[in-house]
Amino acid sequence: TTTTTTTTTTMSDEIPPVSDDDSKAMENLRRWTVEDVADATVVTNPKAPPNGLTSVWNYCALELGFRVGQREDDPDMSHARERVFDLLWYIPVELEKFCLYGGLLCADAILGLFTSLPVRVASQTVRLVVSAASRNSKTAKRHAWGIHPYAREHLNDVLWLFMLTVAVTYTHMLDVSVIYHYIRGQEVMKLYMMCHVLETFDKLLCSFNSNVMDALQNSVHNCVNAATNGAKIDQIKSALRLVVDTGLSTGATVAHTFVLLTHAVTLSVAINSHTNAMLLVLISNNFSEMKGHVFKKQDPEKLFGVSRLDVIERVHLSVCLLFVTAQRIMAAGTIQAAMSRKFVTDIMLVIGSEIFVDIVKHSFMAKFNGLRPGVYRRFYRQMCRDHVHLTQSYKIHQVVGFVPLAPAAVIVRFLPGLYQTLRRSAESSNVVTRGIFDRIIVYCSSFFFFTSFMFVLVCFKLAFGIAIHTWGTRTLGRTPKVSPSAERWGAKTPAPGNVPPTPRSPPRIKVN
Repeated sequence: TTTTTTTTTTMSDEIPPVSDDDSKAMENLRRWTVEDVADATVVTNPKAPPNGLTSVWNYCALELGFRVGQREDDPDMSHARERVFDLLWYIPVELEKFCLYGGLLCADAILGLFTSLPVRVASQTVRLVVSAASRNSKTAKRHAWGIHPYAREHLNDVLWLFMLTVAVTYTHMLDVSVIYHYIRGQEVMKLYMMCHVLETFDKLLCSFNSNVMDALQNSVHNCVNAATNGAKIDQIKSALRLVVDTGLSTGATVAHTFVLLTHAVTLSVAINSHTNAMLLVLISNNFSEMKGHVFKKQDPEKLFGVSRLDVIERVHLSVCLLFVTAQRIMAAGTIQAAMSRKFVTDIMLVIGSEIFVDIVKHSFMAKFNGLRPGVYRRFYRQMCRDHVHLTQSYKIHQVVGFVPLAPAAVIVRFLPGLYQTLRRSAESSNVVTRGIFDRIIVYCSSFFFFTSFMFVLVCFKLAFGIAIHTWGTRTLGRTPKVSPSAERWGAKTPAPGNVPPTPRSPPRIKVN
């Protein structure tokens, strides 16, 4: 006690006494700084009696900088910079990763129709014929066709090849030059309306074809089961249902092929025009879709559907641009004469505007709905997971919603004419200055060139599919699961002493 008393006495002797003037100055300073808080309380409190002169004086003092206002303590202000960079960088990066992987899956599906689908049909047909011929009908028990392990896959692949053949035959029945000159003679506003209608029907038919293909696969499954151990009436019903679904699928594929081919011809008219008015009209059509998506409430499920449609739209646009390039080469006669600077600039302008519109659209959709880049990361993981477990690459509609039959039919439409043009160009070129590709076209027969080309294409398809499958597997192994708090703003942060629980993967979004 004595020590404490002595220390207190010593400290009090060291501190100088405060004078009356200093205490009054400190009191005035305290009033000066506290008045702002009191005035703010009076203004924000509706029950406090209004004081006109005080309010006017405080407003003028705060507005002119004579006083310091109350500090804004908004917790959302700490995330402002993060929100800005989500809008400018992180969301576009995650979106482009998703679109790139989805676009490669769609390209792999189109390649699968040209390569793996004919090989599968041929090999399974041979196996079925050999298996039926090897049975001894006198001693062995009669086996149903559906018992064969390849029956279901064989019937499904045959129907897909049949629909592709019908669509290709339909495209060769159409006269592209008649459609081209008809569209070219229309006014700019009619062309704008035509493009808008074609894009709308493209999206509708793409969604409808995805559902029809699933129904066709179900009908094939029921037909095979009925052929295995079903009654006669069940076999007839399943066969009729299969015929109806096949007719619907074929009709939808043909209609989608016509829409996509007309869209490609319209794009060719706009690019080949002397003025850029028609091309600018087509590009402005991309900006009109912002209004239909940005200012609407979007949840992750709807956003996943919009993202899938953007991937499909980019693939369809790429197919249309390939058609335009092939038509230009066939009209010019050589690749060098067709690929002018204006043509390449217009192609890059169309692709760049599509990518720019998608980035701006998704960035502001995420901003207005409080979504974070983790949403697109979850979409990316889900697409990788679904693709890894997919059996055939051309059945990508179960993952992305993309049916490759119509784009494949449009590609087959211009391949024979392009080959004939390149062959004539190679034959008319100088023998000394011919390139390797021109030498192969000239000295190889059509059958040998087609066989070699198909062999190289099958090998490329297998290598391409393995690369994409490896990419998806590594992505699932390296990318962590996205927690729900990483998808939306406003999630609660766990206390420092509490260990956050292991995030669970959100439920899988179904492809409609």
